Amino acid sequence: MAADAGPSLLAPRVSALLALSHILLKTDLTIAHPQPDVLTEEQVPEDAKKVAWDVASPSKTALPEADLLVARDAVGSKALEALTDALAAQSREGGFVLLSLRTALTPAEMFLSTVGKVPLRVHSRDSVEAAFRERGFRLVGLRSNNVSALLLFRKRLATPAGAEKQAVIRVGSGNLGWVEEIKAKATEYQERPVGENVWLVAEDMGTSGVVGLTNCLRQETGGDHIRCVFNASLKGGANPVANFQPASSEHKELVEHDLVMNVYRDGKWGSFRHTVTQSRGAPRLWTEQAFLNVQTRGDLSSLQWYESPLRYRPASDDRVLCSVYYAPLNFRDIMLATGKLPPDALPGNLATSDCVLGLEFSGRDPSGRRVMGSVAAEGMATVVAADPGFLWEVPAAWSLEEAATVPVAYSTAYYALLVRGAMHPGEALLVHSGSGGVGQAAISIALSMGCTVFTTVGSQEKREFLKRRFPQLQDRNFANSRDLSFEEHILRETEGRGVDLVLNSLAEEKLQASVRCLATHGRFLEIGKFDLSQNNALGMAVFLKNVSFHGILLDALFGDDPRVAADKRRVAQLVREGIASGAVRPLDAVRFARDHVEEAFRFMASGKHMGKVVLEVRPEEPQRQTVPATPLSVEAHTRTCFFEDKSYVVAGGLGGFGLELADWMVARGCRKLLLTARSGVRTGYQRLCLHRWRLAGAKVAVSRADASTEEGARALLREAAALGPVGGIFNLAMVLRDALLENQTVEAFEAVCRPKVAGTLHLDA
Repeated sequence: MAADAGPSLLAPRVSALLALSHILLKTDLTIAHPQPDVLTEEQVPEDAKKVAWDVASPSKTALPEADLLVARDAVGSKALEALTDALAAQSREGGFVLLSLRTALTPAEMFLSTVGKVPLRVHSRDSVEAAFRERGFRLVGLRSNNVSALLLFRKRLATPAGAEKQAVIRVGSGNLGWVEEIKAKATEYQERPVGENVWLVAEDMGTSGVVGLTNCLRQETGGDHIRCVFNASLKGGANPVANFQPASSEHKELVEHDLVMNVYRDGKWGSFRHTVTQSRGAPRLWTEQAFLNVQTRGDLSSLQWYESPLRYRPASDDRVLCSVYYAPLNFRDIMLATGKLPPDALPGNLATSDCVLGLEFSGRDPSGRRVMGSVAAEGMATVVAADPGFLWEVPAAWSLEEAATVPVAYSTAYYALLVRGAMHPGEALLVHSGSGGVGQAAISIALSMGCTVFTTVGSQEKREFLKRRFPQLQDRNFANSRDLSFEEHILRETEGRGVDLVLNSLAEEKLQASVRCLATHGRFLEIGKFDLSQNNALGMAVFLKNVSFHGILLDALFGDDPRVAADKRRVAQLVREGIASGAVRPLDAVRFARDHVEEAFRFMASGKHMGKVVLEVRPEEPQRQTVPATPLSVEAHTRTCFFEDKSYVVAGGLGGFGLELADWMVARGCRKLLLTARSGVRTGYQRLCLHRWRLAGAKVAVSRADASTEEGARALLREAAALGPVGGIFNLAMVLRDALLENQTVEAFEAVCRPKVAGTLHLDA
């Protein structure tokens, strides 16, 4: 690399691009600079050598001839003749020179040069090209923005090979007879001199695989003699590839350039290249349907708004699209977002859901009524698909912020205490973490039934708060949740009998102490998730007291499982009756704005809150009447999603990649999936995946139809259409026949092309 004394060097960028061009490429990189000692570590790539070199006196430094020279010339900083002489001397035959230079002055520079008498000049592109041509170079590449330009030159061979030394093989997708011809010519040209090449010519535009074929052949012995000419035009018009002949005047210059890749597209010659784009993160859009989720599980700073698939899904009888005003946080959300609770610990099909945050909300239904409700997931959103069975109208005396604190806390408490725990008036109850949402709801319900309530809290402040909210509670009703002293307190206050019910959210040794607080015939109601997900031991001796242990998961009531339908209806009715009787009262809440989501999660995770932590998605209107929801748009990350009513075909869907793709599709909303496999379902893992997707509500079919034939493709599409309109096709089917070219056969090529090429063409016909 030849560099001027300016502060900006091309070396780091060029080094990165060379490394990207081929994983096995090894480069010997030298930076030739007038003052190499002033270069910083950031300017010098790893393993690069630095030498002192000046274009004015290049002969003072001995440099090896280079395959590629990269040089930059600032505004008229070097004499053109000296620059081209120096670069020509360092370039070997067939080598390249990439020159970055200015070809015009900007208006500001022109003003400075004219008015300020500052000598600024540039070299025209034509003059640069002429200077290099005189020294045996050809211009083979150009990129310009009319102010600066990148010019790629190649040095001619001293004795170029004639047209008669070139071999031309036409590569088509239909007839594979060229396979044997390539084998013969590749062997013949292995020992030929530089410049004598085998030219693979392809005219079938979008369907040709000649670029990949060329890249593979270049890695084999003698591959440096392989060249590619490909017509990739997207429009009609002239086709210079059709009559490609090395001896013709039209193609003589192309052959003399001797470039590996020669791609013609719509009037221009070039080549295909892999490039790394500077990612600015996921694309964003403004949308009225969005939900909150963590980009990286365990990292609260990655909480983001994402585009919701609800914008593409029509309303149905089994769900009501409601506009969200307030969305509370629950302990389950904290556990999931921080990575302490894996999604597969959740019941039903939630483990396969892409987002599982958000259990409740308050807002307005499509008619404008003020409602509150519980959802299985994606409750932290601007719009939710609510279950009509878990939707309640908000009393006129409540604000929507107050109403948001009710659904999960009271539904969980009623489900645990009355449905599972069968609590009766007059029984004794221990409620852990009484200042939390479920704790307050349980205390309120128990006191309304005349039960004796004991509760644990973590601070004096929380104790005083509960005494103000529930005047019936005295000091004897409180214990400490920070240590195991509550066990002694409960047994002392109950004279050794214990309590009839324990509503537990504590973990590990505190859970064990809570179990020991149970009276004979007691019921232990576990609403915490930690010990359940960790499969921690409980100990069987406690069951000698005829007690029962219940895992309480409100999530299990969502969905259409007929075994819990009665429990679901009863919980909804109990909440309704509780609202009417006054047993259900809004909880205290700490409100956070929707753009302070991370702070809300961290605040709740700290355990300092009392009651609920609520996100304000949009403020409530001043009038508490039936009015349309206030429009709201948020900037959200775009997400791929699939239509529930459409079917999707995955050819080769039971392979490793196919199973992962299908799993991702189901998580993104696909509910009608047709997988193809020649041998059908064979392994236990394949059966497990199919079982999981069906639990998630997806209808999955497996077909053995062979899409590589027209009849098989038609049969496959008929099967897909029977599931629903075909929304997309993924062709992952493949046959692997890896071998060196000398060991390849036409039959092997046909076997490989049949599922991938013929299959795609038939499915797309």
